[in-house]
This record gives sequence, structure tokens and C-alpha cells, in this order.
Amino acid sequence: MDVGLIIRYGAIVPGRETQAIELFDETTKYYEEKVAQKVLTYFEPFFFMTSDYQEETGFFILKGHAPEVFKLMEEEKYRWLLQKAGLLVEHLRVDYLTVGEGITEQLERFAKVRVDLGISHPGPALWDA
Repeated sequence: MDVGLIIRYGAIVPGRETQAIELFDETTKYYEEKVAQKVLTYFEPFFFMTSDYQEETGFFILKGHAPEVFKLMEEEKYRWLLQKAGLLVEHLRVDYLTVGEGITEQLERFAKVRVDLGISHPGPALWDA
């Protein structure tokens, strides 16, 4: 099963602009190498066009097979890059994502739990409409 990570960040800490730009380049190259090595199946950086730029300036989305992503999260280089980011940008946040077939599984589980709790009757799945 595939999983994803979203790594969000806010404004650059004043006075650390050059280091933050260098870190962005280093991080982008690192994840692109992981795609080339087939550790990740997808990577892309994004910047917000509209946002509270102090809180959310941009984010990275990573996707891959769960065991590979979990191994990546244990790598010293991954942890090192996050530690640097924590000192160079505001509001650093990493979230684990359900993707691909995991979304269908999560929706099916949701429907079954609703029935089990008596919240709704069994009916067509949300995605069958």
C-alpha cells in the first residue's frame, strides 16, 4: 500500500534567507534522488499563491510504498533536513497521508463503523454514486 507525507512550512526566519534557500535546494535534490532510486514514487514541491504566508509558504508532497517511506523517515539525512528546516522556517509540520487504495479502505471502514454505531443504514458506497 502507498502512503504519503506532506511537509509544510511557513515564513523564513529573518536573517536566515540564504540558508533557507540552500536548504530548499538540498531537500529538493534529496527527494528527487529518492524518486530516482525508487524509494519514493512521487515528489513535488509547491508554493502557495494565496495564504497566510507567515504560517504557510509552501509544502512538499511525497508518496511511496509504506515500508519504503517508513524507512526513509528513519534515515539520518531525512531527520537532519527536518532539523535544519525547524531552525530556518516557521511552522514546520509533517503529516502522514492516506493515498491510493488506502482512501477506498478508509471510506469503507467509515461506512462500516457508521452502521455498527447505528448512525446510518448500509447503502451504496460514497464512491459508487
